[in-house]
Amino acid sequence: MIRQTPSDDLVNKKALQRALSRVKVTNQVDLANVSRLLVQAEAAIGALTSPEVILKVADHNPDSIWLFSRQNAKRPEGFHAFLLLNEKGRRGLLDGTLDLQDPPLDCMVCQGESPALIYVWALYTPGILAAGMETMLDHFASPRYAHVDMISRAATDHGERAMQRLGFVKGCTLDGFAHPDLFILARSSRTVQSLRPRYDSYEPGQHRTGITVVHEISDLMKVAAIRSAVYIGEQSCPYAEEFDGNDFAATHLLAYVDDEPVGCMRLRFFGDFAKLERLAIRKEYRSSRVAFQLVRASVDLCRAKGFRRIYGHARKDLLHFWKHFGFNVKGSATEFDFSGIDFVEMLDEIHPTNDAISLTDSPYRIIRPEGQWSRPGVLEGPMASAS
Repeated sequence: MIRQTPSDDLVNKKALQRALSRVKVTNQVDLANVSRLLVQAEAAIGALTSPEVILKVADHNPDSIWLFSRQNAKRPEGFHAFLLLNEKGRRGLLDGTLDLQDPPLDCMVCQGESPALIYVWALYTPGILAAGMETMLDHFASPRYAHVDMISRAATDHGERAMQRLGFVKGCTLDGFAHPDLFILARSSRTVQSLRPRYDSYEPGQHRTGITVVHEISDLMKVAAIRSAVYIGEQSCPYAEEFDGNDFAATHLLAYVDDEPVGCMRLRFFGDFAKLERLAIRKEYRSSRVAFQLVRASVDLCRAKGFRRIYGHARKDLLHFWKHFGFNVKGSATEFDFSGIDFVEMLDEIHPTNDAISLTDSPYRIIRPEGQWSRPGVLEGPMASAS
């Protein structure tokens, strides 16, 4: 893998700035240019609508339609079209009743009003004009728009990769409507939290009860403290059995309640199966649902990584707990004991998620921190969205 260095990042930012300096953008539209651009765009992204509808939308809210050109070009060469939807329009988009070829004006906000949802109607910016998307994202980061979710479709594989580089995530469920084909850039706090998976639901000081993948040594120390209290302190497990040399070769989930670490789970990944182990919940939180949430989050993480089988060791007296999640005693299972406690092998058959990590993903998604595949990572600077 070729990794970007700080100097590379600086070069890329300068390259993006040079590209942006060569691109002009305007929201002054006319029938001749719109008609010509729609014909050109149809070959790349398919038919959108009529020039008259584009002009109608632009007249209703000039923030909706933007034309792009190179600095030395005599006429526009590309365009971005947005539908700035009010609550009625948002609902119509989600339930499928909104006419996207001729959207009614009473479904869109007027200039100066904050929309309920921004729908990326169409993007046609070939070549260097693609850098203009940075200008649009800056525009829609203004106070009027900053906390409004953006939704888009991708007409091509190239468009799908571009959406992912910009931070859009494929597949969303809003207001009970599931849209596996839509891309969403979650920006409202409610949507951001609702779209985050169970294993990435904790945010210090904001979403104070939730679960996170351990990424830092300080968090791994919290895991060690919980397991020491539960297994060494309560069950008299020998230190060498509890800390068996696998902790730095594993993924750990850490559960919080009101910013207090209360439970953990260790996951290890093998060729065609994952293994759950070391589930530990502090004694004072065992009457809560933390254990259930940790197991579900662990299963979700395995599904997101594309696994179809999960293996584990269950205490025989707690096998009923694991059966809640689909686990059963493994065929020809071996029974054994750790520290005088009887265990049995168990297995769960699962299905990968629709957006499970795969080689068809954008390289930017694959290098994101473990469990944070639904949001842009530190390496996704400005050049990531321009490449």
